[in-house]
Amino acid sequence: MYWRSTDRRSCLNRCQIRKLPEGTVAVTTDPTAGGVCTVGKTNAGRRGWVARLLLSLCLIPTLTLSLSLISASSPAAAVEEPDSPGTYSESAVVLSDYNEVLYDKNAHVRYAMASTTKMMTAIVAVRYGDLNAQVLIDESDIVGEASMGLIAGTTISLHGLLYGLLLPSGNDAAHAIARSIGESRGATTPEAAVQNFVDLMNQTAQEYQLRDTHYMNPHGLDEWGHYSTAFDLAIILRAALNYPVIRDVMQTPSINADGYDIWNHNQMYAIRDDVIGGKTGFTDNAGFCLTGAAQRDGRFVIAVVMRDDGENWYYDVSNLLEWGLEVEAIRGIPTNAIPKTVGTQLNQQPGPRFGGP
Repeated sequence: MYWRSTDRRSCLNRCQIRKLPEGTVAVTTDPTAGGVCTVGKTNAGRRGWVARLLLSLCLIPTLTLSLSLISASSPAAAVEEPDSPGTYSESAVVLSDYNEVLYDKNAHVRYAMASTTKMMTAIVAVRYGDLNAQVLIDESDIVGEASMGLIAGTTISLHGLLYGLLLPSGNDAAHAIARSIGESRGATTPEAAVQNFVDLMNQTAQEYQLRDTHYMNPHGLDEWGHYSTAFDLAIILRAALNYPVIRDVMQTPSINADGYDIWNHNQMYAIRDDVIGGKTGFTDNAGFCLTGAAQRDGRFVIAVVMRDDGENWYYDVSNLLEWGLEVEAIRGIPTNAIPKTVGTQLNQQPGPRFGGP
């Protein structure tokens, strides 16, 4: 005969199996469960399945609870970051909008930087010049090589010269900017005026705590003592992007400035639709240099290559930008980010080198 507990739920949830004398099996609950469930005087061979069934019923709630606890306590699998794409350049860096170095390939090795120099030229022009000032082009401004096509004796605004500096990478525009601002600060000869401006470029580099950058001219033509690094160029681009006027100039496809037709020679804008700034550069000594910044979902990333080859420099930077944006999305906002600065990265002055001043 079989007797059931007066509390069936207690019986199922808290029952235990214990052996009685030969041929007898009993299932009992904890005495505090409110009842006893007993199976007695059963033939072990014929009715042993009853005990096994009851045992299984007793174990189901415990097994279900254990699986639930394991599932609840196990963290979700972390999203794996993609492998970095690598580059054909001798030097490269990817910098997050919080100055985190995401990728480093000889990023602190000094190289000639060609016309990426002009990013600092633009910064100093905006900081120390009057963009509405009219500049009379001097014969000394016709430097040669990359040019916006300036003609001595014509007049153009300093703002117009910024377009000629950053879009076609005009060496003539760089010299005219440096000379005019140097003269406004008291220099009496073109040579002295340009040197005054170059001193401001080096002073600004020191303010940004760039220990591996030094300028000898405002345009980037090869000259001993004129060098930078991929890391420093990333910081300089970040600084340039802080100025809306420089961002606007960098993103302009074409413009007519005071009679000069100017086109943007930076092909990165044709490759990607999220680019917010950058600068090209090439000399025999520097090779192909390129800086670029791209923005997505409120975050931006900067990529730089130096001494790249002429076939891959744009694609190297584009691939690094894409990889950097993906990594930023996976990592999220850095834990050490100051809350009030989140979302204002483009309005922040560049900080010291990553890892310390």
